[in-house]
Amino acid sequence: MVGINNLFLQKKQEFDKTYSSQSEFTANIPNHLTLNKKCNIKSKKNKPNEEYYKWQFFHSLISSGLYQKDYIGSEISFPKGNKNSAPIKMDGAIFDNPIWFDWYKKFHNNKSQEALDWLRKHLIVVIEFKKEYSKDTETVYNQQLKPAMKESECDFCLGIIYDTERLYLFQKKGQNYLRLDESYNLKGDKSTTKDLSIHLTDAYYKIPSFKQVEKRTVEVVIDRSKRTVDDLDIVTGVFSNQINDSISDILKTFDKVSLDNQRGYEILIQMIALKIFDEKKNEWLKYYIQDSENKDL
Repeated sequence: MVGINNLFLQKKQEFDKTYSSQSEFTANIPNHLTLNKKCNIKSKKNKPNEEYYKWQFFHSLISSGLYQKDYIGSEISFPKGNKNSAPIKMDGAIFDNPIWFDWYKKFHNNKSQEALDWLRKHLIVVIEFKKEYSKDTETVYNQQLKPAMKESECDFCLGIIYDTERLYLFQKKGQNYLRLDESYNLKGDKSTTKDLSIHLTDAYYKIPSFKQVEKRTVEVVIDRSKRTVDDLDIVTGVFSNQINDSISDILKTFDKVSLDNQRGYEILIQMIALKIFDEKKNEWLKYYIQDSENKDL
């Protein structure tokens, strides 16, 4: 069974197969205040332009099941500073509620400040598209994506740069702006732009689903009996210390209960094997510890 995240690449290839020979794409999400806008996706030389990659990304995001189109908008505009200042424009934005477009129209048509407040409280993903072959990703992040992410009043906001099929994932975590993959943040939560390993791209499978982003923006009570493998965090290099600490804690516990021997190691190997089997074979994860069982020995 192909996971949702892995479907992204497949859907991207399907888009290319269908639209590589076409010059126009009809938007299936709001483009600012316009519905069903006809978008030119080729340059004068009949090569894919920035719009091509934008709709390639949106198509893949929606068709893969990562996000529903009712939550997504293109060319979203928020005000900045006084009324004569240029607005903050987002190539793409995702909200946590499908009624966002009603509030968006209310703000732009009626200048409703209540609507603007609502939009900022429900903005969970900001996307910037480029066709620059990653020539200046640091500037794109620091001068375009990061200011747009600051418009979100959620504690967590996902930031995405999609540059000629190269993917970069960022996060707003409280007051910190970091890479989503924690192993890229060279100084942890104290990382500045120079510490974010911006020369490194992200694999498509790292794109979090709507459900995964939502869990980071609202407090969710976890029903461990209803979890799938998609509910688990991706393990990256940043977790190496935690993994080492966990193994150390297990070995210390074995010592406390006189299992620091062959039998103890057999139990450890069986536990790891059970967990791997659980994640590979079961629809619902069945191997877990209840909160009531999580007691210090």
